[in-house]
Amino acid sequence: MEAKGSLIEKLDDFIRAYYLNQVVNGLLLSVAVLIVSGITFALLEYVGQFGIAGRTVIFWVLTGGGSTVIGGWVLWPLLQWGRLSRGLTHEQASSIIGEHFPEISDRLLNVLQLQRQLGTTSTTSDTSLLQASIEERTTALKPVAFQRAIDWKKSRKLLKYAVPTLILAAGIMGWSPELVQEPASRILAHRQDFIPPPPFAFSVLSNPLAVPALEPFTLEVQTEGEAQPEIVMIEVGESRYRMERTGEGRFRYVFPMVRESLSFTLFGSGVSSDVYTLKALPVPTLVGLEVTTTPPSYTGLPAETVQDVGNLRVPEGTQIEWRIRSKDTESLRLEFGGSPVAVERGAGGMFTAALRAKESGPYWVVPSNSAVGALDSMRYHLHVSSDQFPRIRATESVDSTALKTRYFNGEVSDDYGFSKLTFVYQWIEVGERTEELLAGERPTAGNALRQSLAAPRGRGDRFFFEWRLDEINVIQGDVLEYWFEVWDNDRIHGAKMSRSTPRTFSPPSKEEIREERDQANADIEERMAAARQSAAEVRENMESLRRQLAEDKEMDWKDERAIEELMKKQKQLQEDLNELQEINSEKDERTNEFSPEEERILEKQEQLQNLMEQVMSDELKELYEEMQRLMEQMDPESMEQIQEQLENMQVDQESLEKELDRALEQFKQLEFEVKMEEAIDDLKELAEKQADLAEKTRNEEGSNDSLQAEQDSLNKAFEEIQKELDDLEKSNEELENPNTTMDREEERESIQEKMNDSSDQLEQSKNKKASQNQQSAAEEMQQMAQQLESLMQQSSEEALEMDMDALRELLENIIQLSFEEEGLMADLRNTSKNDPAYVVHGQTQRRLKDDARMVEDSLFELSMRIPQLAPAVNREVGLVNHHMALALGSFGDRETDIITTNQQYVMTSFNNLALMLDDALQQMQQDMAEKQPGNGNCEKPGGNGKPKPSPSAGDIKKMQQSLGDRLEKMKEMMGEGANAGNSGKQKRQLSKELAQMAAQQAALRQMAEKKAQEMNGDGSGDGNQMNDIAKEMEELERDLVNKNVTLETLERQQQLLVRLLEAENAEMTRGEDDKRKSKAGDQNLATEPAPLLDYREQKNREAEWLRTIPLELDAYYRDRVNEYFNNLDLTKPDSELPPQ
Repeated sequence: MEAKGSLIEKLDDFIRAYYLNQVVNGLLLSVAVLIVSGITFALLEYVGQFGIAGRTVIFWVLTGGGSTVIGGWVLWPLLQWGRLSRGLTHEQASSIIGEHFPEISDRLLNVLQLQRQLGTTSTTSDTSLLQASIEERTTALKPVAFQRAIDWKKSRKLLKYAVPTLILAAGIMGWSPELVQEPASRILAHRQDFIPPPPFAFSVLSNPLAVPALEPFTLEVQTEGEAQPEIVMIEVGESRYRMERTGEGRFRYVFPMVRESLSFTLFGSGVSSDVYTLKALPVPTLVGLEVTTTPPSYTGLPAETVQDVGNLRVPEGTQIEWRIRSKDTESLRLEFGGSPVAVERGAGGMFTAALRAKESGPYWVVPSNSAVGALDSMRYHLHVSSDQFPRIRATESVDSTALKTRYFNGEVSDDYGFSKLTFVYQWIEVGERTEELLAGERPTAGNALRQSLAAPRGRGDRFFFEWRLDEINVIQGDVLEYWFEVWDNDRIHGAKMSRSTPRTFSPPSKEEIREERDQANADIEERMAAARQSAAEVRENMESLRRQLAEDKEMDWKDERAIEELMKKQKQLQEDLNELQEINSEKDERTNEFSPEEERILEKQEQLQNLMEQVMSDELKELYEEMQRLMEQMDPESMEQIQEQLENMQVDQESLEKELDRALEQFKQLEFEVKMEEAIDDLKELAEKQADLAEKTRNEEGSNDSLQAEQDSLNKAFEEIQKELDDLEKSNEELENPNTTMDREEERESIQEKMNDSSDQLEQSKNKKASQNQQSAAEEMQQMAQQLESLMQQSSEEALEMDMDALRELLENIIQLSFEEEGLMADLRNTSKNDPAYVVHGQTQRRLKDDARMVEDSLFELSMRIPQLAPAVNREVGLVNHHMALALGSFGDRETDIITTNQQYVMTSFNNLALMLDDALQQMQQDMAEKQPGNGNCEKPGGNGKPKPSPSAGDIKKMQQSLGDRLEKMKEMMGEGANAGNSGKQKRQLSKELAQMAAQQAALRQMAEKKAQEMNGDGSGDGNQMNDIAKEMEELERDLVNKNVTLETLERQQQLLVRLLEAENAEMTRGEDDKRKSKAGDQNLATEPAPLLDYREQKNREAEWLRTIPLELDAYYRDRVNEYFNNLDLTKPDSELPPQ
């Protein structure tokens, strides 16, 4: 069975090899046949160029023949080889093998037949002989190689045909492929109609046909062939365009902007090209740009997002974030300053990048892709604003009356804000300071001092600052530099500072102050003279208007116009006086700001300022206001009131003129005194310089040329001082009351001679003699200064004594006139209108009027010299003469009531004058006492440096007791006179006694006030009791002045003695326990007599009654009455304590 299987396998291998030979032979034969057929038909088509029918036949012949050949010669054997189709049987294969191997012949077939027979024999039959025969025959056939029966020689023969045909086909394709390719393509497309080839063809030179989108593209075309077209057109879509001829057979066309891929065809001379496609390559494009900037927090700026804006202006330190939307972009590059910035790619063509801005510069955004790369880039500029220095501008304003106060206002601005603002000042030069001025630390030149101000707000702010130089003790000779510094809030590089323009300040020099003061004085004098002239014109217009109204029965428009003009002039005069007061006050403040005058000059400046402020009295202002009210009414009934107002204003207007004259004279007098003291000080200072130069000359400190130059400078300074003294003498002669001056011609010549000699001697190098002359000149200058100073002081004291004597005499005359007027009024009341004595009384009134006129002239002359006199003095004198004239005018009609009424007004004015003159006299006595040697003025020669102690409470009590005794006697005399009837002479005597007692009481009151001031000097309040005593003394003084001596007056005197006794005991026991003193005060309250309590109750009722009466009093007297009522209110609680 194994032998049988081996034989069958060998037959199978033979069959496969047989069909493989058939496949190889079929392939070789098919290649040869197909190549030859194809070339043949191609050449036929190339030559014949058949139509669609012919090419269709060829196509199907080639297709059918080729299919048959391949199917029969290749595919069918291949299927059999692969046993996919039934092929040779074993018997057929045995026949083929037997034919090839004669020695085998049909033995192989016989074996197969025996084997088939063995397969058909039943299993019960004996087949051993048959099997043995098969095995024998198989064994014999086993060595034979059946595959050798296949004939491969035929394949070699066929190879001879196939290889040449292949070589032929390769040669044709290599030599002229169009011989086969073009016909083959036409045969393949046999259903397509092919036009015969043109005489030329188009060749596109531009390669590749691709361009980035939205860019131009240049198409270059070359025509190839026997003929060349003259015009070539290009068809794009439905439009045709002529191509530009650039050479022989060369044409060009430029696509201006290729947005998308497009197809085009070329035409020329009836020949068209194939359809070409120009491809638009995708270009990387930036679709949108979003930039978010986040400035540093200290700038206060908000984060900002902008769209499609690449040029940026940001503060330094700003965080910048880019969000870039793109199209057709695979990658994006952002470069700044030559360095790339990290970029992150997101979804949907989104790219993000971030950078902190530190410096300015351009930056680029470059998109790219693999198709075109990076064709273009976007260039932007980043401007980084560094934190600028803050800006500051300050302006300075100065009050002309207070150079030591500087006012500043300014503006600051910065791009982001501020951290602080300071005011800085420093001394550039430091003036000489005395020990008194060195209470604090001495300033150091160049040491900047800073004062912090409120930090500005926002990016721009205004500031205001007031700099008070008196707080830093600036004196003449100092030079200060000052400015403002402002700091911004830069947190990146640190706060930066800017300063305002530095300014310098130096107090005006002594010469500048004097020059400015002299100019102001000249202006004030001119204004005073003009005001005096205006006041005279107003008075004349007022008198003319009063006479005109007296003549007119009714007021017409001319009268109204005249009144209006009068009021305008008066208003202008009042404004001029107010302005004059302000100018004088400003002048004094400026003069004393850096070089204060002596206390005496300051006191006179204050007196003069008060005088100027009271030139126009309150009564005159009220009269003008009333006149203005009447003018506004302007009805027939007001004409009489207007006439009355004009008559009342006449007196005050005359007083105004006198006060202006007085103010002008005292202003000139004060100017003379100030300049004289300055000249004396300059002379003393020059003497010191001359003495110092003498010392330097003696010690030969410096060259003779420098010493001589310094001496010449002193010579010139001495001549200027002498010239100033000469000018002062001329000004003194122009005064109404010239001052005593010194004949200094001899001393002047002597000093000048010595100073000139010293200059000559220095030129001759005679230093010793020059030093002696210099020292002598210095001593004589010092002596001259002392003589001028002594003369000035002595003349001042003598003038003060003379003025006091004249004032006392005038006071006595006024009191005498008051008594006589009082006596005349009493006699007139007891005289009948028909009594011949009425005429005598009229003559007496005329004599008193003449005497009063003399008093007026004397008092006016005296007021020109005495600043202590109240401004209302001249007005009161005017009222005296006015009412005396009215009284005298009423004697003709013997109108006793009118006469006595005006006489009462005269007495009131006389009493007011007496009080005013007494106050002025007391003040002058006090001023004189302070100037006496030993009275405590440490600035005057002879003073012991300690004030004179005031009288003790016991001394005042004794003097008050003496006055009380006189008061009791006076009360008895008044009581006896009332019973017996007093004559006019006796009444005048009583009035004189009362006036003297009133003056004595006023002196005691001033002693008590001074004592109280001394006791309260330490702040203990021990002088309060003495202040209360002084107020009670003032009440008693008023009773005496008003001749109101009653039982209550005596009781007030007794109470005053009790209070003085308490003060004396308190003074003796001062230092004891406060509780004991309180008990003593309580006991004293309990010892008050009942009559005194009744008197005080009555006094309070009278005071309340008086308060309800509208008193027509002048300012001076009204102030004294108000003070009296106020004192009553202050003492009222103590007086109303119930007895214990």
